[in-house]
Amino acid sequence: MYLKNRFPNNSSFLQGLRVLLVDNDVNFCNSFTPMLQSYGVSVQAAFLGQAMEIFLQWQPDILLSDISTPNQDGYALIHQVRTLTGERGKVVPAIALTSTVTEDMYQHALLAGFSLCVAKPVVIDDFVAVLGILAIANNPYPHAN
Repeated sequence: MYLKNRFPNNSSFLQGLRVLLVDNDVNFCNSFTPMLQSYGVSVQAAFLGQAMEIFLQWQPDILLSDISTPNQDGYALIHQVRTLTGERGKVVPAIALTSTVTEDMYQHALLAGFSLCVAKPVVIDDFVAVLGILAIANNPYPHAN
């Protein structure tokens, strides 16, 4: 999968993958978005306050959300997403992003409904590999229709 420690940016399962990035750190969004886009990922960035509206309108394949932001909480967002997707019957993989990951925080994130919990800063090639795995697991036959 890796070629010279670099994840191939032309992987077909990443092309057009819709990722909603929810983080109140504008600098993180401004730097992380183009990195994901260089792999063919379609990214929509949002603050927590606008995330559900964008989630409903855009219907991403994967949700990335910071869980520790001032005045708002990524756990509340994942609860809303899981309630909605449970009603619709479609599970959207979600990755919790945070500056530090402890075992308790990781377990709390998984119990809250996140698929994974990842510490920032993110190693882009490793992270894109994880996105690819989640994309394939969620839709193992993307071109079969």
